[in-house]
Order: sequence, then structure tokens, then C-alpha cells
Amino acid sequence: MTLASRARVRAAVGVFAMLGALWLVTERGSPGDVGSRPAITFAVNVHDIVNVDRSADTVLRLIDLFERNGVRGDFYVTAPIVALYAAERPEVIDRLRESEMTISYHVRPPHPLIPGFDAPLRGLDGGALKTALSDYETYRLDLETGLLDRNLPGGYTYVKSVFGRAPVVASVPSALHRNESLAVFAELGARATVIYHESGTDVEQPFAYTHGLLVRPSDWSVTRWAAGGSTKEQFWWTMLDTSLASTYDPVRYLTDRLEAWDAERAPIVTALIHEDNFTCEGATPWALVYYEDAQKGTPRRPPFDLGAPDPSQPRSEESAEAVWAAYESLVAYAAANLDVVTSEDLLARADLEVVGP
Repeated sequence: MTLASRARVRAAVGVFAMLGALWLVTERGSPGDVGSRPAITFAVNVHDIVNVDRSADTVLRLIDLFERNGVRGDFYVTAPIVALYAAERPEVIDRLRESEMTISYHVRPPHPLIPGFDAPLRGLDGGALKTALSDYETYRLDLETGLLDRNLPGGYTYVKSVFGRAPVVASVPSALHRNESLAVFAELGARATVIYHESGTDVEQPFAYTHGLLVRPSDWSVTRWAAGGSTKEQFWWTMLDTSLASTYDPVRYLTDRLEAWDAERAPIVTALIHEDNFTCEGATPWALVYYEDAQKGTPRRPPFDLGAPDPSQPRSEESAEAVWAAYESLVAYAAANLDVVTSEDLLARADLEVVGP
């Protein structure tokens, strides 16, 4: 079944530039209280609404991988992908719900918190803006129009109801309505958020709060870096079939960065990947649904063509298995030598006092 037909059948299953708005917090203890060993979070962004079966198979394999290594992953899901799993691959919902994995929440187009898709929020402020933001986390987002289907549940509250627990992190990509949306997410049950994805944590004060939500800390990331004499950062999984594969070995990069770390406290690291990175390359599968170009530079205007071609290229079996092998090596190394944590564990470590503005 194509994405377009799914939508018709189900009525659209649907940096700190804001630093001054942060409420900072102070640690009760010394920097050593963060943890004596380096900590790493395996964050998996789940969002491939075009290739649902492929996405589902990847998530199931990831759960098995994490459990095999005795650790937990932090799965960032969108409401539309959860609705698609519920309708077409309910075993994924069951596995996630019954596992020890952490569930977090993020958004993708045409959600109005994505830059370039905020037309439904323009001109709103105060109570009207808060109501609109709450509605987008309560009702089903129509993936074709970007509007709401108030006859169906959606957003953060839908994900919360499906899994029987509140997603721990709620990520807000746009700074435009971040303050207002974070307040809404806090009321709905979120306990943390993302202000920076890969790096930006204060070495002296690694934990900070905004609107009562922990800002997910990350000193650096095992996600992308520059190597081989180039200054351009590359995602490691895009380089494994090149002559620079050895310099993009994620375990090698992690150990090199750990050796170079010279701060008093242990580092907090993020290993970020998207579920489609294991199976395809070149572009995000839904890019041409919501953007004029595969690089996602120019947003389209609704109605969106849910049948737009998938600009990504499937990986060969050899290429896909190379990514899986490198990722499991990273997880296995971390399980043996670091503290593998999720956002829930980081919250438990954040024994902090809030210092209001």
C-alpha cells in the first residue's frame, strides 16, 4: 500500500539562539557526581513514513541488538510513524512497549514546529497559540494538508496513550515557538528536551533545565566528523564503503575522543542515527513529499503529494550489513567500557537545584 493510499484510507495518519530563555540549574554535588565513567546514549530517530515495513524491521532488529548487549536504546518516534505501526505492524508497538527501551518524541513535516511549516501558527500568541500547540499534540496531523483531523487522536498525547507512558524527551526543532511549545510538552508529561543535538554541554555545569525540562546533555557525538584531510563532516555510515572507511569506524572515533578528553568530569556522549540510515542512503525517503529538493532546502506548500518519489537509494545487502556490524561493534564496546544511558537515566543523575530567571 502506498503512502498516498494509506492517507486516503485513514484520513492521513497522521542554538542556543534562545539561550536567554533557558532556566539554568546548579548541581548539588561536584562534577564527579555526573558519573565516574563516560556515559553514552544511543538515540534512534524513527520517522520513515514512506517505507513502513523497512522501518519496522529495522526497529525490531535494533531492539534485539540492544537487548543482546544488555543495554537500552532511546527511540525518538513521531506520532505518524506510531500510527502507521499500530495499523500495519502492531508487533513493533508491542515490542517497544514491553521492552526496557526508552520512548521519546520528535516531529517531522508537516508539523508546524518544523521550520517552514509554521503557517497554522502564524499570527497567534498568548492563549490562542498555546491552544493551537496543544491541539497539534492532541489530534491527528493530516500528512497531506498539514491541518488537524479532530476526529482522531494524534501528537504527543497519542504516543503517550499507545505506549502507556509519557515519552521522556520532546524535541522542538524550531526556535520560533520553542518557549510556548516546551511549556505545553511539560504539561503533557515530558521531562526533557533537545536544544542542541550533538554538542553544547557546559563542561562545568552539564545539566540545565528550561521550562522544567532537562536539556538533554551531550558533550560530543559519535555521529559525524571530518577525516582524511577534509574539513567537511560526514556521517560515519555514509563512509564505510569508501577508502576512508577505517577513519570513520565509530569505535575508533569514540576511543580517540575519550582519550583526548581532559575535563575533570567524565564526558556525556550521544550516538545518534536514524532508522533509515541502516537501509538506504542519499536522501531522506520522504524529502520530496515536503520539500522541492532532496536536500530539504525549500519547503513545499500544501497539499503535499504523498505519492512523491522516494529520492533515497536502497543499500546493497553488503552495505547495509557493514552499517549494522559497525553499529553493533559500537554498542558492544560501549556496553563493556562505558555507562550506556538513556534520557531516563540522565534525569536520574540530574540531582539538581533549579535557579529561576
